Amino acid sequence: MALRIPILVATLALVLAANAHAGSKYQVLHNFGAGKDGSIPSGPLTLDNKGNLYGATGAGGGFGCDGYGCGTIFQLAHQVSGKWTEKSLHDFADNGDSADPRGNLVFDRAGNLFGTLNGAGTGQGALFELSPGFSWNLSLFWEHEEFSPGLLLNKAGDLVGFFGAGQYQTGAIGELSPGSKGWTYTLLYSFGGGGGGNGWGPDAPMSWDAHGNLYGTALYGGNSYSSGHQKFCPDGSGCGVAFQMTPSSDGTWKYHVLHRFANFKNDGQSPDGGLVVDAPGNVYGVTAYGGAYGNGTVFEFTPSSGGRWKQTVLYDFPNCSNGCLPGFTLAFDKAGNLYGAASGGLADCDGYTCGVIFKLTPQKNGTWQYNVLHKFNGADGGFPYGVILDDKGNLYGTTQAFGKYNSGVAFEITP
Repeated sequence: MALRIPILVATLALVLAANAHAGSKYQVLHNFGAGKDGSIPSGPLTLDNKGNLYGATGAGGGFGCDGYGCGTIFQLAHQVSGKWTEKSLHDFADNGDSADPRGNLVFDRAGNLFGTLNGAGTGQGALFELSPGFSWNLSLFWEHEEFSPGLLLNKAGDLVGFFGAGQYQTGAIGELSPGSKGWTYTLLYSFGGGGGGNGWGPDAPMSWDAHGNLYGTALYGGNSYSSGHQKFCPDGSGCGVAFQMTPSSDGTWKYHVLHRFANFKNDGQSPDGGLVVDAPGNVYGVTAYGGAYGNGTVFEFTPSSGGRWKQTVLYDFPNCSNGCLPGFTLAFDKAGNLYGAASGGLADCDGYTCGVIFKLTPQKNGTWQYNVLHKFNGADGGFPYGVILDDKGNLYGTTQAFGKYNSGVAFEITP
C-alpha cells in the first residue's frame, strides 16, 4: 500500500543562465526527410558498444500510411573520418507489418534491438524485435491497445515496461520473459487503484537503481488539486506522481509513491519525463509546469528515515528566454552534472520557441548552476527530445521537427 509521504522543499538557488555554455560545440549529424529517408524522429537515441547511434522515426521510409511512410528504425554509424553515415535498418509498412515506432530502443546481450509501436496491422500497438544478420529481421509480439512509452531490460533478459491493461483497465507495469514457446507476461502493478491517487498515465520509460529497484513517473493522478494554489495540470486528471517499485523475495513487487505533485504552493506539476538515479540512490527528474513561476522545475528526491523522501528543487525556471517547461528524462555525466531538454529559447520555429539543451552543475555550497548548452534556431532543428551521453561526455539527441527538410535532425553537442 502506497504511503502519502510528506516532502520538504528547499529551493537551492536561481542562477542566471548563460546564453550559451562556453566551449560547447553543436553539430547536426543528420537531417531527416530526404527522399525515402525516415522523417520526424519519435524518441531518444541509443548507443551500442561501438559508439553507433540508433533511433526511430514516426514517419518516412516508404509509401504506406497515407503516403507519409510508416516510420523507420535507423542507425548512425561513426566513421573514422569523424563523419556519421545514416541508414535504415527497417522500414515499417501498413500491410499487416506494423507502423509508427515510438519511444526508446534497448539492446539485449546478443545484439537484438527491442522497441515499441503505436500502431500495427491490427490497429493495435505492439512490441518488436530486430535481429542482426545479413539484414535486420523483424518480429512482432505482445500486441496491445495501450500506448507504451518505452522499455527496459533486466539482467535476466526480461523486458519491463508499461504494457497490459491491468486490473482496473487503466494501464499496468508488466514483465515479458522469453522462452521456447514465446514471451510470457507477468503483471507487476496495476494503475488506477485508490481512485487514481497513486497515479496513472505513464509517459516516459522507467529506470533502475543499483539494487534492482524501479523508478518512474505517472503524468496524471495523485493530487486532484487543492484550492488556493496556482494550477497548471489538467482539470480533474491529477498533477502526477513519482514512484518506486521494489522487488520482494516471493517474486512480487511493491509500489511506493515517492511524491504526489502539486502538494503545496509552488510545487512542481506534471512530471513530463522519467527519473534517473545516482550511485548513492538520489533520484532526479523534471516537471513541465508548476514551481514558483509556473515554468517547471528540476528536482531531486533524497531517501530519509522511515522510508520517506525529501524533495529539493535544484532549478526553478524563471522565464522562457533560457528555457522553460522541461520534459523527457535527464542524463548524468561521470562528473555528476545533469543534462536535459526544455522548451523556450528562440522563437524561430513557426512562431514557437525552438527549445534548448541545458546543463546543471553541482557547486561546493550545495547549489546547482544552470547553463544553456544550445538554443535551437529551426535551421539546426527544433523541439528536442532528451539527450544521452557517451563515455567521453559527448551528448547526442534528436529533434522532433525542423532542420534542412523540416523533418527533424540528429545532433551532437561536445561540452
